[in-house]
Amino acid sequence: MRNRLLLIFGMLLVLFIGCATPGPKTIDITYLSDHKKTQSGHIGIASFEDKRKDMDKGYIGYRTLINNSQETYFVKGLDLADTLTKIMGVYFEKNGFSIRSINPWDLTPDGVVNASNGFNQIIAGDINTFECRAKKNGATTDMILNIDLTLYLGLTNKKALKTIPVSLTLERTEFTFTPKKLEQFVNQSIEDVIKKALIF
Repeated sequence: MRNRLLLIFGMLLVLFIGCATPGPKTIDITYLSDHKKTQSGHIGIASFEDKRKDMDKGYIGYRTLINNSQETYFVKGLDLADTLTKIMGVYFEKNGFSIRSINPWDLTPDGVVNASNGFNQIIAGDINTFECRAKKNGATTDMILNIDLTLYLGLTNKKALKTIPVSLTLERTEFTFTPKKLEQFVNQSIEDVIKKALIF
């Protein structure tokens, strides 16, 4: 009986260690929410700029393990700016717009006019801060996501530029941590940010 318990304990220990090992891991950041296509028009989207300092362009956060080592998390595709640009396009398409990629444009009213090119609106964005930290706290794991974005909305018919700053900290506590739960937390947070920043 004792040998059997030791064997079960050993198997659980191996499983735990295999599930919580330091090193890089990736998660898939996507926009999953559905919308009624109540809008129409053409939108041009320029690639977002990652202005975070001293961070890999695919880095999104880390989890501190019991022994104080870390799992480091990256976005699938290893380019957060490219991922957020695509997510923005999906959001507009799900609302009924047609979208097209455009070159970076001068973020001024004159820049809006020069880049209008038949679009109803043009979009650009800066990533100032984007990092998720997870740490075990007793029987639970706390996840904290810091997001600071600056969105630029060019209104071509008004020849105007609207700057939309988005800065917030979101927290979630889970009894058990998995990369999938981190992925869901990040995706839901991004959806909330976009919906609140770009209201139709």
